Amino acid sequence: MLYIIFGTNFKKREVAREKIRKTLSSKKIDFEALLEVPKINKENFTLLANYFGGASLFGEKVLINVEDILTKEDSREYVYKNIEDMIYSDNVFILDEPFALTATFQKLERDLDKLNLKENLFDCRETLTVKDVEPFYLCELIEKRDKKAAWQEWKKLYLEWEDSEAQAIHGALWWKWKMMWSAYLDGDRNNFFKVYRLNSKELKYSKKELEEFGKEISLMAMKANNGELDLMRGIEKFILKI
Repeated sequence: MLYIIFGTNFKKREVAREKIRKTLSSKKIDFEALLEVPKINKENFTLLANYFGGASLFGEKVLINVEDILTKEDSREYVYKNIEDMIYSDNVFILDEPFALTATFQKLERDLDKLNLKENLFDCRETLTVKDVEPFYLCELIEKRDKKAAWQEWKKLYLEWEDSEAQAIHGALWWKWKMMWSAYLDGDRNNFFKVYRLNSKELKYSKKELEEFGKEISLMAMKANNGELDLMRGIEKFILKI
């Protein structure tokens, strides 16, 4: 069984996960009773083949959480090639793909539609209204650690959008962090995000600072979803600390 969550909109992602649970329940599969194995990603994607078959040695169905596997060519092609092995497996594969390309989404949509499984692909992308400003320049300023300019840009965004597009700004920040973290981990040789011209020498953050960056924006989203934090205020405080 294969389910794919595509995009960065947190509310849509939560709805998608709940739909997956309900779908499994309708098949008399208790999500909580699934045997969960360590996450698989684009660096160890060949491990997927270990779970194409049936249940575990003790008859348990296995939950395989797969993260960010479609942003790298070799792992993406592996998924395309073996997609039916996952679809028809007794085990449950959940692909979490916040940053995969639109072309990838469209191909998977076509492939699943041919198998009458289009509903297993959850479109959780942000839906931005056309506006006079957009969040990616803010992210570039945060990457450069230009606090003053970032603060000015954030004020422009707030005047234009108020709180209505907080998730869009947060999603852009998450995207930028992934770019920087990838540049730090992979260097320039294997940096998938080199298409954006970010290389390791351009990084203005240490490893510890990048780890804190990622942790803070992740916690920010969780707290906002739980009603513990106003997301726009959280982003504002984050900018003032860079």
